[in-house]
Amino acid sequence: MQPAAPRFIQFSGSPLARLKSKLHQHIPVFGIWLTIPSVVTARMLATQGFDWACIDMEHSPISPTLMAEMVAAVASSGACVPIVRVPSQAPEWLRWALDAGAHGVIVPRVETPDEMRNIINLCTYPPAGKRSIGAPFAPQHFGFRGPQAISDYMETVGPNVLIIPQIESLEGAANLKAILGVGGMDAIFVGPYNLGASARASQDHIHDVFGAIEKTAKDGDMPIGIYAPSGESALSKMKLGYTLLVAANDVDCLTSSASENLERAKGESSRHYR
Repeated sequence: MQPAAPRFIQFSGSPLARLKSKLHQHIPVFGIWLTIPSVVTARMLATQGFDWACIDMEHSPISPTLMAEMVAAVASSGACVPIVRVPSQAPEWLRWALDAGAHGVIVPRVETPDEMRNIINLCTYPPAGKRSIGAPFAPQHFGFRGPQAISDYMETVGPNVLIIPQIESLEGAANLKAILGVGGMDAIFVGPYNLGASARASQDHIHDVFGAIEKTAKDGDMPIGIYAPSGESALSKMKLGYTLLVAANDVDCLTSSASENLERAKGESSRHYR
């Protein structure tokens, strides 16, 4: 009779476990940003070698149902970690994302320690938090089956979902040390565009704001991520110590490739028909 397989091998060898390990060691992990409301493009891009994919519900017309389908599509790659940027800090958005099987959430515009505490509570099962129990789909992404599936998921994956606050305002930047003091997060994610707008409105020098965030994160041994519009930009941010990096986004992948191939075709045809 063969010995039983370890009960929780589904999590220990999972893409989520590998991603968390790399983050905590400050090893760069590269992601794809998904804004096109499509299961097809989500699945295709998740198989291209990215460590993680972010399904952006904040600035994209992605419904909870489609989000759940895109999470499943990304998870089906067996290697790419599905993360959802929820549209707000409201409890239902966090619950829908995690119960759909998202391995983590990026939460926009976190500005105070109290907001951070509430987010941690909403993403953490009792007794440590107040996440509602009832996630029939999430356990399937980790291979949990049968009547113990939800219990196994709660015990092993529940405490390990990625919780990533987005710092994108001067208030959030100013309170970052206190926000980090709450604990329970895996990284912070800088929103460069809103942060830049916030700095310009207050006539602060944006480079000083970014520098202060980077220093606070480094002093707190906290992994730091950022949205970068291209691979070249991601590389430059990596050299500054960022490790949770967006290397590409779906819209640019589609439009840039289409434009480049059209220009190549036009270039050849123009030589033939002069």
